[in-house]
Amino acid sequence: MGFLAGKRAVIVGLASNRSIAWGIAQALKQQGAELAFNYQSEKLKGRVEKMAAQLESDIVLPLDVVDDAQIESFFDGIAKKWDNFDILIHSVAYAPADQLEGRYLDAVNREGFRIAHDISSYSFAALAKTARPLMTDRQASLLTLTYLGAVRALPSYNVMGLAKASLEANTRFMAYDLGPDGIRVNAISAGPIRTLAAS
Repeated sequence: MGFLAGKRAVIVGLASNRSIAWGIAQALKQQGAELAFNYQSEKLKGRVEKMAAQLESDIVLPLDVVDDAQIESFFDGIAKKWDNFDILIHSVAYAPADQLEGRYLDAVNREGFRIAHDISSYSFAALAKTARPLMTDRQASLLTLTYLGAVRALPSYNVMGLAKASLEANTRFMAYDLGPDGIRVNAISAGPIRTLAAS
């Protein structure tokens, strides 16, 4: 029995078994946590369901983080399965491909900037706002994933670096705000890992 026995974790953003989210999900399960997942689109539903089944979870619900109504519906669905939970993993980041090519100023545009920040940063706060009633007074934890590009300019990372910097600031403000509710908020910047995003 692991140190997370009796704990429940919601993982948002699992889409591949070559992802940090998959590694986190496996580690949580190994330590005894019950797991729930989202899938972003019908295209990903079957794949996420198979990975969830490998971790003995049958809670796989639709959620695209750009839609507030879907966020509400997702956590309504979680509440029908669990009356509360302890861990929320935010493993969501995206920028249009043209934003990640070549020189920063040649690539960046208003719409790409908006999309990168909305999906990669704002979604963390949006999830926390809706999840908070299910996590309060549980010594709960929210965790997101950041990257070195938040603090250093890296070739071709472009607007994602700005979005990750926003995510890190978002994490600080959320930690300040949610601490009194007994909820910790952290961001992890992993070292080099062979993921699809890294390619």
